Amino acid sequence: MKLIRAVTTTLVAGVAVLLASALPAWAHVTVSPSVATTGSYGTFAFKVPNERPDAKTTRVEVVFPENAQLASVSLRPVPGWTATVTTRQLPNAASAGSDDEAANKAVTGIVWEGGAIDPGEFQLFEVSLGPLPTTPGQLVFKALQTYSGGEVVRWIDIPEAGAPRPEHPAPVIDVKPADAQANAPAAAASNPTPTPTSTDDGVARLLGWAGLALGALALLTAAATGLRRRTAVPASAPLAEADTAGRL
Repeated sequence: MKLIRAVTTTLVAGVAVLLASALPAWAHVTVSPSVATTGSYGTFAFKVPNERPDAKTTRVEVVFPENAQLASVSLRPVPGWTATVTTRQLPNAASAGSDDEAANKAVTGIVWEGGAIDPGEFQLFEVSLGPLPTTPGQLVFKALQTYSGGEVVRWIDIPEAGAPRPEHPAPVIDVKPADAQANAPAAAASNPTPTPTSTDDGVARLLGWAGLALGALALLTAAATGLRRRTAVPASAPLAEADTAGRL
């Protein structure tokens, strides 16, 4: 029984380690929707989860992409949080001759602070912005998440097509022409088999290890049960039957 308990403890600990190592890959800063139309305006929500069990998120900074001149930005108020928008002067503003000071500047980032995201919770920060670039491409919004203990998690890694998802991916918006988005459902229907992602692979491996652990535990339990049953039979019984058979 001591052996069974030791093996069971080891298996449970192994599954717990696997779960702990996989959880950070499931929770990260994201932006939704992740696809938008070229030249359009849209409302996007940055979702910030708290991944620390012993600290609160107290500051969130979103850095706007340098390859986009997003001049029109408005924010949905978040109770308890104060938002600060930073801008830069557009290089061609003077030559354009615009008298609108806001139109001559592009947003470089937004900082939310003063509030708190408790462990196990998340917060949505909604932003209306535009006009998006007229050229298709990616808009990478790097995010910095500050915890109450002083730790800063930088969600700044740029995902690459065909490569495993980085540990701290930055929120990305794919800007596509309207006709490309209209054809997306047809393309998906012609290729119904989804392409596995790195997250899917991680979940599959986790479930596989958990299944193996549970299977091994079941075998050990069955073996222990059989051992107890064999031990419960008196040793003299089979010997007595053998003697009887010899005499007959």
